[in-house]
Amino acid sequence: MRSEPSTKTGAIVFLIGIAVTLTGIILEWVQLSMPGLRAHYLALSTTLYIDIGPGLTAASVAWIVSSMNPIKKFYLIPIAIGIISPTPTLILGSAIINMGYLGAIIWHLTIFSIPPALITSGVIAGIVVERHRRRDEVPDIKVGFEKHLLYLIAIALFLIFLREPLALLRLVILALATWILWHFISPRLAFYLLVRKMRKGMGRYELIFHKRTGEELTLSNAFSKSYYPLAFGLGFSLTLFNIVELFPFFEISMPSDPMAKAVQLVMFSILAVVVGSAYVGPVVWLYRDSGIRIKDNAAMVVEEPKIHSFANNLVEVYGFIQAPISFTIAVTGGDYLYAIALLALLLVTILTVSLAVVILYVRFSSESNLSYLFTKLIKEGYIQPSS
Repeated sequence: MRSEPSTKTGAIVFLIGIAVTLTGIILEWVQLSMPGLRAHYLALSTTLYIDIGPGLTAASVAWIVSSMNPIKKFYLIPIAIGIISPTPTLILGSAIINMGYLGAIIWHLTIFSIPPALITSGVIAGIVVERHRRRDEVPDIKVGFEKHLLYLIAIALFLIFLREPLALLRLVILALATWILWHFISPRLAFYLLVRKMRKGMGRYELIFHKRTGEELTLSNAFSKSYYPLAFGLGFSLTLFNIVELFPFFEISMPSDPMAKAVQLVMFSILAVVVGSAYVGPVVWLYRDSGIRIKDNAAMVVEEPKIHSFANNLVEVYGFIQAPISFTIAVTGGDYLYAIALLALLLVTILTVSLAVVILYVRFSSESNLSYLFTKLIKEGYIQPSS
């Protein structure tokens, strides 16, 4: 393996982070001693000891942790801590804000400075490790703590809403309802869509078996899968909002307050996740994991079963990035800080449900649903029992 991530690099960045933080604190002290300089150094000092300094220090700690055992994916630890660490601050909420200036610093450090640095450093370390692992042909090692980190992240996301028991209860119920729907609907829907295509082809199509794979409950796999229900929920609800805004009657009935609009969008998005995301999520995963391919005997091509292009458009990366940002900026009247806060509310709330559902589905449903799909296809004669 190559040298990075290394403890030496982490230690150097750590010292730089401490130096930057101390420089900011000294500048702050100069401001207090010489008020005439305050206008010149205020923004610089606070940026140094609240943003850049702690960020570099946190990133260096993450880099050092990642370097301790890169093969066993220690880079996942700072990523998980970065996601979990804002939870205590958000739970305490007003208690920290009421601490005054110190509370404001704690709030900023634990939400805007340290967590992004931990996550970014862990992700970069992971990319470096995985790149070196493939280059040096080192086999991938399954680590048991990865699953536990994933569980902790999922729980921490729910705990963010601990101060709102009713909202927390709704999210838990919606997550369980979505998983139950996915469990029962996805294999039947996957089977129905395959059979319908075969029947419409009137002998043109043939199902062939390529290679069956299974789902793994890893951090990267769970988050990549969570993107699909998250993007589908936002894409569907934003499309619905754009249609509704074309009709004056509905425009009058919609709330004018940006926060109320954002909450309404969150509820629409989560409902879309509950009702429709099985189509863009588990159905697609079943087709991929089953190893089933459709052979077109007329065109002489073999391809993986696909869902409708409209559903794919709802989860496109460009739409996922552009549409929510445009929505939050529009409803806040161009107040970008408020828009960022609303965007974070949208993404975190929907992610809380979608990540929990993905974990439940992969852990308890994916294998049984695959078996159901194969059993039905064999029973109907579309694939041979030996497959």
